[in-house]
Amino acid sequence: MRDNVDVASLLEKYTLNFLTSLLDKKKQKNVLSKGKILEMTRLFCIIEIVSKNIKGNMHSTLRQIFYTNPQLFMSQKVSNVTIGKLTKIIKIPRELLNIYNSPKGIIRGNIFLREKNSSPWVDCMSIFETRGHLICPFGVSDIKISPDVKYVLIVEKETVFFRLLQSDFISNYGPCILITARGFPDLNTRQLLYEIRRCNKGLKIFCLTDYDAYDVDDVSIDNLCWLNLFAPEEGLQKQVLKDIDISKLTLRDIRMLDNFCETVKSNRKFRSSEIFAWTEYANHMKTSGVKYEVDAIQDIEKHLSIRIGELL
Repeated sequence: MRDNVDVASLLEKYTLNFLTSLLDKKKQKNVLSKGKILEMTRLFCIIEIVSKNIKGNMHSTLRQIFYTNPQLFMSQKVSNVTIGKLTKIIKIPRELLNIYNSPKGIIRGNIFLREKNSSPWVDCMSIFETRGHLICPFGVSDIKISPDVKYVLIVEKETVFFRLLQSDFISNYGPCILITARGFPDLNTRQLLYEIRRCNKGLKIFCLTDYDAYDVDDVSIDNLCWLNLFAPEEGLQKQVLKDIDISKLTLRDIRMLDNFCETVKSNRKFRSSEIFAWTEYANHMKTSGVKYEVDAIQDIEKHLSIRIGELL
């Protein structure tokens, strides 16, 4: 790992080498070609931003960098590619240049965060952020979890997350911490989960997803406790699901489940009991031949609290 001084010196060295190449008539044609001029202008725009970040101990998101000069970059894809070129040139990962992804995850619950880009504590139950707090892309330097917090619940779907907030789930069935990654958890969300685990190793972390092949695979990667609320036939029998909510597994789904079983069996991080549980889930899903989306479950708040209570 390199410190800020090393990064700054690498940027200065590259800039000096480029300026020196302008004095070499043999290299001028390559450096000053029309396409190269635009490319280098973009690159040095990024270098300027990174230099300010390093010297001022500041951070930027990929989106913020694009908007520093949208006319120059034309699209965020172009600015992202330019940042990638710089990381290859100086052989430093993006995070050490104080550049991060735009925030994606949201958190709400009985926890305080001290984010790296600000000094005050963030109260994740603030009355000013009733729809949750965006997980900081720059990471957290410290966290405080309320001692009476019972569990963490990761919700795949943003719509279900907001539905739980609207029903006052935390007050009624907590205290707890709710997180939505709005799909597959990004790096920022995973880092926060790591800090939560480090702070309270005994805290149970549950995950609520759709009942399908993709989400079983995703949950197993992070070794979370998957909340399988209802098998499709059970949901229909208890009238929490309707026939219209159920759809058939595709051939691709079945292949994914087969591959998933093989992966779990060969992965040494899983205990034998975990391997048995995951393969049983996958095989039951294959046998049923159907899937459903979790937001179709009626009275999901009540069923969630019952299932979590059984597992705590």
